[in-house]
Amino acid sequence: MAQENWDQIKSKEGITVFTRTNNVMAFKEFKASMIVAGKVNDFLSVLYDVEGLTSWGYNLTMAKLLERKGDTLQIYYAVAKAPWPYKDRDGIYSNEIRWDAPSKTLFVDIELLETGFDADENYVRMDGYGFWRIKQLSSNELEVNFQMQIDPAGSIKAWMANMVASDSPYHTLLGLREALKNKKYQGKSYDILKK
Repeated sequence: MAQENWDQIKSKEGITVFTRTNNVMAFKEFKASMIVAGKVNDFLSVLYDVEGLTSWGYNLTMAKLLERKGDTLQIYYAVAKAPWPYKDRDGIYSNEIRWDAPSKTLFVDIELLETGFDADENYVRMDGYGFWRIKQLSSNELEVNFQMQIDPAGSIKAWMANMVASDSPYHTLLGLREALKNKKYQGKSYDILKK
C-alpha cells in the first residue's frame, strides 16, 4: 500500500490539498482538509441529502439514493462530467458511517461498488475508495478531512486525470463549506450521534 509521501499542491481559502502516487493505481490519490463553521449533525444532513450532492460535489450532474440503512449505511449512484471528448463517468458509492464519541469524530468510509446499478453505455464506470473524517473541534467548528483514490477508467490517461487531482477535492470542500451554511441542513439530530 501507499506510504505517507504526500505533496502539498494547493493551499487556498483555508483549504489544503495534497496528492501522492502509490502502487495501487496509476492515478494519484488526493486528500484535502479545512476548518469550517458547523456541527457534525449539519455535515450528516448534507451527506444524507443525496439528490443535493450535485449542488456541491465537484462536477456531479446527477445523484440518486439506492439504499439507506438507518444512520450507518447509504448507497447512491452518481454521474460526474468528464472533459470533452471523454464520456461522463458514473459510480455506485457506498458510505459506511460510524461515530466515535470520545474523539468527537465521524468516520465515513467510501467505496465504489462494482454492482448495484445497471451499466449505462453512455457512461464509464469508475472505481475507487476513500473517506471523510469530520471532527467536532468546538461547539460550532469542524475539522474536515476528505481523501480519495479514484480510477476514472476508460481511455483517460493517468497524466491528464492527475492534472485535475487538485480541482476535485478543492472545489468539493468549497461547495461543502457553502452547503453547511444552508439553514435546511442545520438543527437536525441523528441517533448515531447520541451513542
